[in-house]
Amino acid sequence: MYYRHFGLTGAPFQFTPTARMLFMSRSHRAALTALEWSLAHEPSGFTLMVGETGTGKTTLLVSLLARKPSSARIVCVTNPRLGFDGIIRDILSQLGIAAGPARIDMAEAFAGYMKGLAAGDRVVVIVDEAQSLDGETLEDLRLFANRADGEGARLHFVLAGQPALALRLAAPELRQINERIGIRTVLRPLDRAEASAYVAHRVNACGGTIDGLFAAGALDYLLDRAAGNPRRINLLCHNALLAAWTAGEPRVTLAAAGAAAASCGFGDSGPLGLSRWRRSMANWRLNSLRMGSIRPVAALAAMAFFGLTAVYLWQSAAPQREEPVSVETGGAVGDAVTGHPGAGYISIVPSNGTVEAGASILHPGTDAAGAARRRSSGRRDAAAVRVRVGDTLTGIAARYLGSEAQVDRLIAANPQLGDANRIYAGERLNLPAAGGGAAAPEDE
Repeated sequence: MYYRHFGLTGAPFQFTPTARMLFMSRSHRAALTALEWSLAHEPSGFTLMVGETGTGKTTLLVSLLARKPSSARIVCVTNPRLGFDGIIRDILSQLGIAAGPARIDMAEAFAGYMKGLAAGDRVVVIVDEAQSLDGETLEDLRLFANRADGEGARLHFVLAGQPALALRLAAPELRQINERIGIRTVLRPLDRAEASAYVAHRVNACGGTIDGLFAAGALDYLLDRAAGNPRRINLLCHNALLAAWTAGEPRVTLAAAGAAAASCGFGDSGPLGLSRWRRSMANWRLNSLRMGSIRPVAALAAMAFFGLTAVYLWQSAAPQREEPVSVETGGAVGDAVTGHPGAGYISIVPSNGTVEAGASILHPGTDAAGAARRRSSGRRDAAAVRVRVGDTLTGIAARYLGSEAQVDRLIAANPQLGDANRIYAGERLNLPAAGGGAAAPEDE
């Protein structure tokens, strides 16, 4: 194996979780302490641990299993896509509980098992990759945990997943389970000192040292691109060792590190390739100061300040009140605009992709030439408007009738609307007359 080439006793950057290789950063130590407490004492019924992919959630759970208290019967659910019935069936199977296929049978069998536990014992169910649980399954798990409340909170769920899990639990329909979570812990990326210590920990566990394994600058190059993610550190260092071994080098050189980063998609032109640009800009600023020429820096800063100020003032300008305009028959516009009156929510559904979402739609006949033609022909302006992308009935009522409360009058003036919650960009709407009816439409 390649690691023997470097005098190591094993591969230091393996990808399978192992308690032997556990590195305790500050957030990992805090998370493990919280998990150990929840296994033995937490009465709320639920513990939540979240972290980005590769931050070490599964490795931490493996370590937790290795040091679990004797009073805890631990079950690990590794496939949350089984659905509620599949998860309960998996739990019963791991605990050795026989039950019928019906949900009620499984619930009664589990309740009987809980009653037979010795005093102080509890069942802990760890659900890994829990961000894959849908809302219905999460609610079913809460109801299932309620059955054990009479047993002194002797059933506990540990939900481990990506940050999307915490966002899902914050939804109003999951408020009940979200409020049941007693312990919440977050695994964060390693800072630079922790990342270096992480590499040293793994290399030392295999009988090596950082200086003996990485040439000057090579490890810094890899850690720049790993961004504190332990799995990414393993990936880059593993491939760097392979590149150095293939080249016959005794240590990982900067060239080998660059080749490894490029092969993994993290080279200077890859996702984290901005680091070289940032270093170039930093060197340029440093050289300018060393030469005593700070004028280019000051000029760029001033230009950026005035540019941002202009954009801010332009975007914050108060919109002018629009007046009703006469409309002519226009071309078909293929954007359906869904508006929920009073809810302040719209969604634009493109039909042919010809109009960008949020783009301005020209109102035919509103230009100066069109107005002149209408005056010369003696035609009067009709009290009608054409729907624009982003419009809702409540918005049109507020803009043209003075208040969103006028939306019912606007709907009554447009009986041609099949669904008041769906209007279309380019569609013409009649405005109600001052007396309460609809103004006479303009002759087409």
